[in-house]
Amino acid sequence: MPDTSTQILDTAERLITQGGFHAFSFQDIAERIGIKKASIYYHHPAKAALGREVIARYRARFREVLAAIDGAEPIDYGDALSLYLAPIIQLSQSDDGVCLCGVLGGEYIALPEEMQAEVGAFFEEHQTWLAGLLERGRAAGAFGFTGSAAKMAKLMFSAVEGALIIKRATGDDRQLDDVISVLQDLLRP
Repeated sequence: MPDTSTQILDTAERLITQGGFHAFSFQDIAERIGIKKASIYYHHPAKAALGREVIARYRARFREVLAAIDGAEPIDYGDALSLYLAPIIQLSQSDDGVCLCGVLGGEYIALPEEMQAEVGAFFEEHQTWLAGLLERGRAAGAFGFTGSAAKMAKLMFSAVEGALIIKRATGDDRQLDDVISVLQDLLRP
């Protein structure tokens, strides 16, 4: 069984993806894991600090995926893109069905500054990494899109994040698959 701090972070992440940052309290977390609210304050002195830590942990999980892809030799750029999309597809199939930072992006203006910084960094990391992969893949002949890799990365990342949100709202299980299929067509040499 995970330690109390991990349980708090897991529960906070689930509550954020289900209803947003402002839709839960420390009391909600305490009730779900069977501890006193004071125990949460022991581990996380303020809700904003908890939120920042939830996002930082989420970013770290994705950075591990990116590092694993970057560490693969030799790299097959089509496979690398599939490996990048795998955790996003897995998210779409989960009960919550959305990206944590996608949810938080929707309430960005109302978030504490330290959380805004983490959410912005998540988006920047992904778009920068994706732009690098696309540029290297195009140079190797694996991708054939026109225009800048940075703009294509923004299009791809925005489309995938949006597809997760729309899939959740409409219940259309094909939403993400269809978006990924079109994006892959755009990349073909």
